[in-house]
Amino acid sequence: MGFRLTLSLALALAAAAGGAQANSIADLGLTLEQVRALNAQLTAPIAAPGIAFGSPTAYGAGWGQSFSGIGGQTVSTAQDDVDGSALLGFGLGDPHRYLALEAAMNVVSLTEGLGQDGNWSFKFHHTFSDRSALALGFHEAAGWGDASDTHTSTYAAYTTVLEIDPAAFKRPLTLAVTAGLGDERFADPDDDLGAFSSVALSWHRQSSVILDFNGRELGAAVSAVPFYRIPLVFTAGLINLTERHADMEFAAGIGYLHSF
Repeated sequence: MGFRLTLSLALALAAAAGGAQANSIADLGLTLEQVRALNAQLTAPIAAPGIAFGSPTAYGAGWGQSFSGIGGQTVSTAQDDVDGSALLGFGLGDPHRYLALEAAMNVVSLTEGLGQDGNWSFKFHHTFSDRSALALGFHEAAGWGDASDTHTSTYAAYTTVLEIDPAAFKRPLTLAVTAGLGDERFADPDDDLGAFSSVALSWHRQSSVILDFNGRELGAAVSAVPFYRIPLVFTAGLINLTERHADMEFAAGIGYLHSF
C-alpha cells in the first residue's frame, strides 16, 4: 500500500468521524487488510530497529534525512581491549521516485588520534512500491590517514520485507531479508567475489533479532528502538561466531536518525 492510498484512508476516517455519518469502520467499505495497514501507518514508531549486523542493506537515506552513530567492539590484535568508531551520513535524491545517493563518513578509531583516520562510503539506491530495494555501493571508497590505504569494497544488494501471516501467531511478524554480492571485505581473502546475506525477524515494531553473514564471518545481534518518539536505535551482538578468520568478539552501536 503506497503513501497516497494510506493518506486517502486516513482522510476518509477523519471525514467520517467529523460528519458522524458512519457507525463503524465497516461502513467505510475498508477491508481488514486495509484497516490493519492504516493502523500500522498511524501508530508506527518514529524509527525502525536494525535489519543487518555487518552486511550492507539496499535501503538508504534520501533527501531530508541524515544519521549519526557511534560503536565499538572488542579487539584481539590491539593493545586496547575495546576500539570504537563514529559515523556521520546524509542522503540526496528521492529513492522512491528516482535514485538516491547516501554518503557516509566513518571515523575509524576513537581510542587514539581522534579524527586522524577515516573514510567515505557511498550508496546509490532505489526503493520499489512493494518496499523492496536495490543498491549499488562503494564501501571505504576514499580515506585519509592510515585508512587511505584501504581497498574500496564494491557491492550490489537487494532487500525485501515480508509480512508473516498474523493468523499463525499471536502478533504480526516482519521478516527483512538482504542478499548481495561484493568484493574485498565482503568476500573471503582468497576470493575475488563473495556473497553476503542477513535475516532480521521483528516480533515487535521496536525490536528485532538478526542473523548476518557478511561474506566472511557469521554474526548475530539484537536491535531495539528504546523510545517510541525518539529515533534512537541500539544494536548489540557477537561477530565471528564461527571463528573462521578471527576470534569471536562483542560489538555494539547506537545510531540516531534525523529528518529535516
